[in-house]
Amino acid sequence: MKTAERILLISLDLFNHHGEPNVSSVDIANELEISPGNLYYHFKGKELIISALFDLYQREMSKILTAPNKDKLNVEDFFYYLLLILQVSHKFLFLYRNPAEISEKYPQVSRSFQRVLASKQKTYATCIQSFAKQGLFVGDSNHQQQMVELLGLITTQSPNYHQLLGRDINDGDYMYQSLATILFSLAPYFNIEQEVFHSLTQLIDNQYAAPSDRQT
Repeated sequence: MKTAERILLISLDLFNHHGEPNVSSVDIANELEISPGNLYYHFKGKELIISALFDLYQREMSKILTAPNKDKLNVEDFFYYLLLILQVSHKFLFLYRNPAEISEKYPQVSRSFQRVLASKQKTYATCIQSFAKQGLFVGDSNHQQQMVELLGLITTQSPNYHQLLGRDINDGDYMYQSLATILFSLAPYFNIEQEVFHSLTQLIDNQYAAPSDRQT
């Protein structure tokens, strides 16, 4: 593995576990057992490391948000799709520990973050509209918009909420709690069989198995 790649991997791990403000370039160099000068040779400042990590995050998230057939998902696949989004966000958890602070410190990241969030909202809207067309979502356009906002809020701010409650967010359990919150929020508007609802609840409780692992 190239030194630049190692720097990004170690930086990501340190940022995720300790928070970006609590990790200096010297901390990163010490963890890598390289000199600060060697680190500076590859990344001339922590800002460039943050920018490179955000580029990686943006590429991974874009692959999911631009995935085909998201407008034809059934309800179970929709929740698995949400899990994929949460998993990418969790992989780059430091961005979500305090997104407002990250955005203020790194304006370039802030602008890109806004574009990612806009893409998320567009994707959520496409899914909800598809459910409405299929008769699976019962509600007018205002209800649809409120659900899109709710999805954006939960999938973006959930780590902060659970962290403020004193919970360890590094293990990722909050992702499944977030899915459960979304499920019960959507339940009054979902025109689905009770068996499907209970199946989803069980899947989430069991840390939501991937479609290929489901029993047919």
